[in-house]
Parts: sequence; C-alpha cells; structure tokens
Amino acid sequence: MSAAPKVDAINPLFDKRLINAFVDGVIKTLKTIAQTDATPGKPFIEPTFVLKGEIAGMVGMVAPPLKGTLLISYGKESIFHILENMLGEKFTEINSDVSDAVGEMTNMIYGSAKTTLNQLGYNFEMAIPSVISGDFKITQADKGATLVIPFNLTNGSTFYVEITVQ
Repeated sequence: MSAAPKVDAINPLFDKRLINAFVDGVIKTLKTIAQTDATPGKPFIEPTFVLKGEIAGMVGMVAPPLKGTLLISYGKESIFHILENMLGEKFTEINSDVSDAVGEMTNMIYGSAKTTLNQLGYNFEMAIPSVISGDFKITQADKGATLVIPFNLTNGSTFYVEITVQ
C-alpha cells in the first residue's frame, strides 16, 4: 500500500476534490437512507456567512493545519421532504425526531466525505455533529469565506452545504 498523496497548498475551498467529496457524500447518503434524489447546483463563495434555513447540522472539521466548519442547512420544506421519504411520515414542525435525523445525516455525509478526502491526502479527524435550529447565529463560521453548495430536491425545495475554512 502506498502513501497518500500530499495535499496541495491551495485554499481547500477551491479544491474540486473537496467539493466533489461533499457532493458525492450528500447524493449517496440521501439516496441510500431516504430514497431522495438531490441535484447539486453551482457552488459559490460567500465572503461572509449568511444564515440559511431553520435547522442545520454542524461539524467542526480539523485536518491540520486546516480548521473549518461544515454546516448542512435545511429549510422546513426540504427537511420535511427528506424525512417523509426516509421515515414514511409527514412532519409539520421541527421537533426532536427531526433534530435527531439532521444530526445523523450530517454525521453520515461528513463521514462519507472524510473517507474520500483522507484517501486523497487530507487528514480529517473524527467529529461529532451538533444540531442547531431556530434563529441561530454562527460566530466561528463568519471568520472566513464560505463555500456554498446548493442542492435541489424533486419537490422544488433547496438545502445548502456550507464549508468555511479558517
């Protein structure tokens, strides 16, 4: 078995391998656990973090010397659509079941992307996701530019994968 290739010294937000790892992680996870198709939109860089959605899964990402945050942000329409496909029940409010599902999906998506990225030479560490909902403000995430990858669902709703690297 050979050593993993060295990671380029470029800003990881511009590394297509990083973007593709998270896009693939989202698509595979939602298809597997929720029989839901998610179509990625065009990624873009936000100079300052902007709140999206009513509930989000968040993971601190550490791959020395990089530190960052992964935030997967859902509006009610998008998370309720995914959960209806996943659990076969309709949701009309964000409750503990919705929060638990967001945390579990965040964990699975991060784990999938982490595995791919570590095989490419990154060294992302294990992390435990947090779930935040309501009117929240993320102070750590606004210390760097944010890569935003929108995902469209078949019901017309959108959710966002947001990666901030410091």
